[in-house]
Amino acid sequence: MLSQPKQLDIDLWEIWIEYDQVNNRYFGTLYVLGEVLIDQKEQEPFLKKIEHDGSELLLSVPPGRPGRCRRREVLYSEAIESPAQYTSVCIFSGEQLIANFDEIEILV
Repeated sequence: MLSQPKQLDIDLWEIWIEYDQVNNRYFGTLYVLGEVLIDQKEQEPFLKKIEHDGSELLLSVPPGRPGRCRRREVLYSEAIESPAQYTSVCIFSGEQLIANFDEIEILV
């Protein structure tokens, strides 16, 4: 079981699925959008898939570093076969859980 997320200086996270009526192979696309603080010298931040454990999607952003930081937007997207493919999304910064979502909005 995962621990409660640590409250970091992170703005709004949005998670949703957009239904794709044209593609008969996939239900649609899952999107995860948020903002993180990164080092001034760091290149573009990224949000990447660590793995999935059953219906739980685990994503990771680079760990924060002390010093001068700037806020940057990160995006993850993935084609999904079913709206029930993921029932929760967890976002980590390094080893630290920073966000956990049990509800994913479906846009049709």
